[in-house]
Amino acid sequence: MDSLHQPLPRVVPLARCGDSFGEQSGPQCKIYALAIVHRLLCACGQLLPYKNGNSHILSARKIAKSCGSAVGEITSPELFQKVASLMGMDAKVCDYQNLSEMLLLFDRAFQVGCYVIVFVQMDRDTNTHPAASDCHDQWLEHAIVVSGWSPETLEMAKAEGDIGRLEFSELAVSCFDRSGDLIVINLSEIYHSSCQVITQRKPERFYKHLTIERHLTDLTIKDSWLGICGQFCQERDACHWHDFDQHYQHYLKLRVEQFPDLNLSCDPERLFKQAKVGLIPSIYTRESSSSNGSFRKKMAIVSLKSTDQASRTFINENQG
Repeated sequence: MDSLHQPLPRVVPLARCGDSFGEQSGPQCKIYALAIVHRLLCACGQLLPYKNGNSHILSARKIAKSCGSAVGEITSPELFQKVASLMGMDAKVCDYQNLSEMLLLFDRAFQVGCYVIVFVQMDRDTNTHPAASDCHDQWLEHAIVVSGWSPETLEMAKAEGDIGRLEFSELAVSCFDRSGDLIVINLSEIYHSSCQVITQRKPERFYKHLTIERHLTDLTIKDSWLGICGQFCQERDACHWHDFDQHYQHYLKLRVEQFPDLNLSCDPERLFKQAKVGLIPSIYTRESSSSNGSFRKKMAIVSLKSTDQASRTFINENQG
């Protein structure tokens, strides 16, 4: 498959790209993860996650939408690989059944200079760290870029002579968060969280909310779907797309109690239909039409499309 974007060799460290890269914005964690890997492998400024209103920029999100994505979401391993290919990268999705298999895939990928993207469920309270239980909701699924073993793990492996001699509790990896900053996460946490990823995905629904002051001056917070997205608008003309089930349901229950005369339902199906046909002012909705596929206990091994024999051999041996 030909690439929509041909990457250049990396010349500037990721830390030097922070201002132009930006944070994850909306339910597009998988394209954000691919954009981080692209940034790690290629020259700065070659491919941003979002075009931010600039129609001349070929963004990772725009590439995903060219593949049938509604707002930049990636709903299956097959779509993930297709988007990565159009971004100029090879991405093979590998299955693992236990911690030992995950460890082997990580170690071999790092040895040949590949990056790894893992799929986990995030903690429902903080939404910042992988969780091992009570995190089955689909909107908690997240893609994390793993760049290598943590410095502490590498030191211990050096002392022992082999990464395989370490206890699982001692193994940790360096990962990139939603802001592109490095954090360290225990390998066991990633594994147990990946086991919580759902096997049967629902169609994904999204919404965004126009700011009242700039677009609908005659409406009040109360009239405009209770201002649920107000915290995200700030200086933008409109908020970014949200998972339909992620933000609104908690706030909606509070507002329904606060404004009982609105007679709004907390039922997500009914509310989505109301917004879709225009019965809720200032709310735009979209629904994913891409085929759904599970990311449970899977990781993506990612490298540039190249002639590097070691990377290609490893990827070809671990096709998923």
